[in-house]
Amino acid sequence: MTTGYTDGRRARGQQRYQLVLDAALDLVSRDGLPALTTRALAAVAGVSLASITYHFPTRADLVYATCAEAVHRDIASTRAILDELRRDFDLRTATPAELADRWLQVSTAPARGMMSVFSLWLEVVRQPDLAPLVVQWNNDTRDLVAAALTEAGASQPISAAKVLCAALDGLRLPTVAFPDATPTRADRDDLALLFSWALGRS
Repeated sequence: MTTGYTDGRRARGQQRYQLVLDAALDLVSRDGLPALTTRALAAVAGVSLASITYHFPTRADLVYATCAEAVHRDIASTRAILDELRRDFDLRTATPAELADRWLQVSTAPARGMMSVFSLWLEVVRQPDLAPLVVQWNNDTRDLVAAALTEAGASQPISAAKVLCAALDGLRLPTVAFPDATPTRADRDDLALLFSWALGRS
């Protein structure tokens, strides 16, 4: 039988779990996955080591949960970017330059925490069970972009989405080393060319 006490304890446990995950993402965003240890995380999160090991018995469990959360947030961020584009423009008539400008404004913000996501690629070599997360990340992001390209009238939305996603990841990569980096005019022009190719319009 569930009681108010049980519900309250479960809610506190979930809050602590989320607090630890938030701290793990902050730690990885700052110092990369190699820095993610239970002791370092306990210090950053301000909780006991026992609290960390209760939720994540092994470092592999901790790394998996952190990467899964990073992927979940990145996919949610991509969805939010596309929703913002839909609010700002009619995708059927927006110019490639307009789309490129707006995408770069919202997708390369420092708050996106790209270290967490790109670290995942490197960790897969050491922890192969992370591979499904990479597949999920790629497929879900591609499908979101393809859906927007379909709305915009692209003739080959899936293929165009794959190319665009690869290019957009490349544009975001410098923010790992230079969090305050801003897109250049050349970045904007290159992305506009890709949107022009994907949509078949100038």
